[in-house]
Amino acid sequence: MRYKNYLFISLIILGLIFLSGVAHYKNNERKIGQIIIDFKNDRTGFISPDIVNKLLIQKKGELPWEAKDSLDLNMLETFLENNPYIQKAEVFSFPEGILGINIQEKQAIIRVKGEKSFYLDKFGNKLPLSKSYQPKVPTYVGELNEISKKGLLPLINFFNQDPFLKSELIKIYYKSDNFYLTLKSYDFEVEIGDMTQLQNKLQRLKIFCAYQMNSKLEKKFKLISLKFKNQIVGS
Repeated sequence: MRYKNYLFISLIILGLIFLSGVAHYKNNERKIGQIIIDFKNDRTGFISPDIVNKLLIQKKGELPWEAKDSLDLNMLETFLENNPYIQKAEVFSFPEGILGINIQEKQAIIRVKGEKSFYLDKFGNKLPLSKSYQPKVPTYVGELNEISKKGLLPLINFFNQDPFLKSELIKIYYKSDNFYLTLKSYDFEVEIGDMTQLQNKLQRLKIFCAYQMNSKLEKKFKLISLKFKNQIVGS
């Protein structure tokens, strides 16, 4: 009797293992029939779910794709990250035959206008111009070399941390080892100088702008310089 019980239990266990194996095999052989795309940061207009879908179809063809167990997810991630507007891509599959994709986009912080025009993100990566989307970002005018680029990125990032300065900045250019900029609500140009004591300089700029906005004096400045320590020099 005890032998029959052991035999019965063994058959049940073998049956469960067999059914589990069949289910696992069928699951791995299931083809990818749907793609779900999720953007993990603030959306830009450079890239969209439709664009990502088109990129994948160009690479792999129309859905459904081959069995998901043979799908090279790392290859798809690398392929997507080669797109100039994508910072990072994560690709994973669900048992239901669904491919999930997390996309982190690059965010343009300034447009460079020179012999070749392009955007930069906060890490200094280049983003090509787009016919379908033009973000509202400040413009850097002139050729961008490694020296000016090294100062430009922290300057823009400082401006973006302050709502007032971010809303005012229109244009930046680099001349004679100094940064200059123009603001939306003021007629004067601003000479920043080099990148030393940048936070102090921008605080002085805010104070001067507030003074100009509230002052009844008719004196107009064409240029104010912040490059001298703890001073604002107008001309």
